[in-house]
Amino acid sequence: MATTAQAVDLEDLDPGVRGAAAIRACSVCAHPVRGVNLRQVWISLRTSGSDVLPLLVNACSTACADALPEPPEGYARMPHTGGPNVGPQPTRERPR
Repeated sequence: MATTAQAVDLEDLDPGVRGAAAIRACSVCAHPVRGVNLRQVWISLRTSGSDVLPLLVNACSTACADALPEPPEGYARMPHTGGPNVGPQPTRERPR
């Protein structure tokens, strides 16, 4: 049986669940994001000096999620959706 993606109302979100009250554009390419193509993933990036912060990315496609920069050594090696099993990984894979 095939499944279909459900649209998410990106103008009325719970910030505690989605990280923002509204999502309008892709964090990578700035194109508009529709509820059916939203991909939220976490990455860790060096922001300045020695600071590395977790950042929530709102991507419009798998291609945009795959285009994210590599994290510093010692951090999850791929964009991910979070959870207790996330840690440094040897190869970059697509988020689930």
